[in-house]
Amino acid sequence: MSTRAQETSGIVDHPQGDPKLPSYVHPALKDVASDLAMMRDCWNLLRGVRGKYLPKEVKEPPQAYEGRLSRAKFPAYLRDGIQAFSGALSRFEVTAAPPTFEAALGNIDGEGQSLKSLLMRADQAAMRDGGCLLMVDMPPGRAESRADELALGRRPLLRFAERMMVRNWKVKRENGIEIPVAVTVLEWHEVEDRDGDYGITMEPRYRVMRGGQWWLVRIKGASGNGKGSLAWQVEEVSKGVFEDAAGNPLQYPPVCWYSVSREGFGRGDLPFYALAEGSLDWFREYSDYKELLHKTAMPVAVRKGAPIGPNGVPAPLVIGSNSVVDLQEGGSFEWAEVSGSSLERHEANLAQIEALIDRQTLSFLFGGSGDRTATHAELESAQLQATLTAIGEQKASMMQTVMELWVGFTGERLEPGAGLVMAKGVVDRPVDPETLRLAKDLYDAGLLRRASVTALEGRAGLLPQGVTPEAEALALEIEDELLNGETPGPADPAVTGEDDGENQDQQTE
Repeated sequence: MSTRAQETSGIVDHPQGDPKLPSYVHPALKDVASDLAMMRDCWNLLRGVRGKYLPKEVKEPPQAYEGRLSRAKFPAYLRDGIQAFSGALSRFEVTAAPPTFEAALGNIDGEGQSLKSLLMRADQAAMRDGGCLLMVDMPPGRAESRADELALGRRPLLRFAERMMVRNWKVKRENGIEIPVAVTVLEWHEVEDRDGDYGITMEPRYRVMRGGQWWLVRIKGASGNGKGSLAWQVEEVSKGVFEDAAGNPLQYPPVCWYSVSREGFGRGDLPFYALAEGSLDWFREYSDYKELLHKTAMPVAVRKGAPIGPNGVPAPLVIGSNSVVDLQEGGSFEWAEVSGSSLERHEANLAQIEALIDRQTLSFLFGGSGDRTATHAELESAQLQATLTAIGEQKASMMQTVMELWVGFTGERLEPGAGLVMAKGVVDRPVDPETLRLAKDLYDAGLLRRASVTALEGRAGLLPQGVTPEAEALALEIEDELLNGETPGPADPAVTGEDDGENQDQQTE
């Protein structure tokens, strides 16, 4: 396995069952390790591991097997579905954030990544793996005063770790709330390669957080009792203390667990597991289909009555531009094609798998299958909206915890309602022309307000860039009043979004 694959999979050679080592894997993680590996492989489109899911047949020649692997294509259903969901969840606004948090929205992790970008990655990791870890950290060292800290630009950083990297943890309950008291996270660090001036080596290390302290350690294997066994040694690389604004150690590690299924710390169902399995079924079925197509859809030249050469065998036939085939009397030349009657069966199976996959993704929002009824689509849309609403509530709760951890470092006051607010209607269905025509007919009949029709036009993408449905509806009302010889009334601040003072200034101007 390549180093990059190890970094993303969390696979290391250290003991996983020794509770005296930081590499110990929590039983809750061990139970789902194989499922998480499958989800990660599907997310990465089986790069480098196709043979794991499409094994070699008995007595299949190596060259034939390599050809079969190269012709097989893995679909991006899982990745596209999760990215579509995360795109919907990225529609939020940060509210009442502490000043330092507000100032860091464009570079929340200290490495140039914005809050929306980081949370989108966290959403994808949480939906793929069932959960992920959010960590608030403060650069080492202390300023003499708050003013010095602001002058130096020293402020907290927000990072996240995927589920496979959170190796072990301990929690306790206070007033019914689960609080992590110790967490160990696997990290990969770049170290210099001693064998060359330009090479580098990626080394696994463990960040151990216990109470208000943290350690960064590495595990090394050394010769044991002389019989070839290894004695694993833990070597400290660095350590520090999580301190609040007053310089006191924090009581607990500044971390929180983001689970899309409201599970406890380090846990979470895999909501897209069935979609990953369906993608693998499609991959195997498509492999059989391509192999059959490869073997049967190639016509073969057949000739009868070819002249016999001096050596007693027919002359070789070369087919190309302006070729001439000489045949004896009564001979024939034709193209023969092997029949593949099972191709239709494979095509039907692929279509059936695609239909099942379609039900678990957002594809029906962008067209989907043509035989889905409007009622069916609305029910699926309502179910999807409920799912995203639940995840949005988890995300808002997580962000509130993150801000609480943030101000623990800065000493700022956390305003009531601080956090994020998810946008409404994140999965509204696109408006089709028939629905828009019906809405206009209802408006002409006096059964629907113009504002409702304008809102549908906005969802259909028919309004100019930057024009809101509310502003368009107001402009149309004013236009109707002018055509009827009436004096337009004052703009409604609730519609325009302007306050009374601004309206008076505009009227005066």
